[in-house]
Amino acid sequence: MKATITGYFDLDGKATFEEQVDTAERHGLTYLCLRSYDHQPLIELNDSEHKKILSLLKDKKMKIAAIDTAIPSYDLNSDSKHTEALDAFKYMLKLADKFKVNTLFFRLPVFHDVIEEFENIKTRLEPFVDAAMRSGKKIILLPVNHYKANVYAFILKKMKSNVLSVYFDPVELMMNNESTTTAYRLLKKNIGAFAAIDADHQNVPHLMGYGKTDLLSIFKKMIRDRYDGLFMMDNRFNEEVFFLEKKKAGFFAKIMKRNQKKKESMLSDLSKKIFPNEQTKNVTIDDILDNQIKVLNVIFK
Repeated sequence: MKATITGYFDLDGKATFEEQVDTAERHGLTYLCLRSYDHQPLIELNDSEHKKILSLLKDKKMKIAAIDTAIPSYDLNSDSKHTEALDAFKYMLKLADKFKVNTLFFRLPVFHDVIEEFENIKTRLEPFVDAAMRSGKKIILLPVNHYKANVYAFILKKMKSNVLSVYFDPVELMMNNESTTTAYRLLKKNIGAFAAIDADHQNVPHLMGYGKTDLLSIFKKMIRDRYDGLFMMDNRFNEEVFFLEKKKAGFFAKIMKRNQKKKESMLSDLSKKIFPNEQTKNVTIDDILDNQIKVLNVIFK
C-alpha cells in the first residue's frame, strides 16, 4: 500500500476550510487533515457546519485523512482532566464517523518518568484505546512535552495495541537533541504519520534534503521498510519567508529590517533551488508545496 500525501494546509489556522480544500485540490491531492473549521475548534461546530464540510468535500471529491482531536496534554494525575479529555475524545470519534475518518491525532498526558509512572499512563490510555477500537479507529500520538523517541517506543511496546502509532517529526526530534536515524530505528514499526519537513539546527525551515535532519537517509530506510502511513506536508515557510510583521518604529524597526533582509535572502535561495533555470522568478508558497510533493512522489514512486 502506498503512503498518503496530505496535510492541514491551513497556514497555522489562518486559512479557511475552503482555502484548505482548494490548496489540496490545486496540488492534485485527494486527502487533507482537519484540526479546525474556519478558525473554530471542531468540537464547537454545529450540524449546519458539519453539513457544509461534507458538502464541500463531496463537491471536490476530497476526503479527510485524519482529525486532530485538539485535546491538550493534561496532568496524568488529574481525574477531572482525564474525564474531560475522554469525553472530548468520544465526541471526536462520533465526528470521525460522520466524516468517514479512521485516524485521530492525540497527545499523551503530562508525566515525568515513563518507567515509574507507566502503570498510571497505561490506566489513562486504555479507555482511549478501547473507545477507538470499538469505533474501528486508529490513534496517532503527536509529539508533546519534549518526550524522547524511546519514551514513545516504551509505551507502544508495553501497550501492545495495533490501534496506537506515532507521528514522526524529524525536526522536532532534532531540536530535542536526538538522532533522527536512531529515533527512526526505535519507532519504524509504529509510525502512522511522518512530517515531510526539514530544518537546520537553528530550526530554520529548509527544503527536504537541505536541512540537518538526515531526512534523505531516513527516506531510504522508509522505502526499505515499505512505509504506508501519512506524509504531512505542512511546513513553516509561510511564517519564515512570506508573512511580514506590522511596521514598528525605533529599535524594533531595525530588528524588523534585519528580519526582512533575512526573509529576502531565504526567498532568493528557495527560488534558485526550485527554479535553477529561471533566476528572476520569485517562488511562492504554492511553488514550495508543489516542489516538495513532487520530490516525495519521485522518491516514493
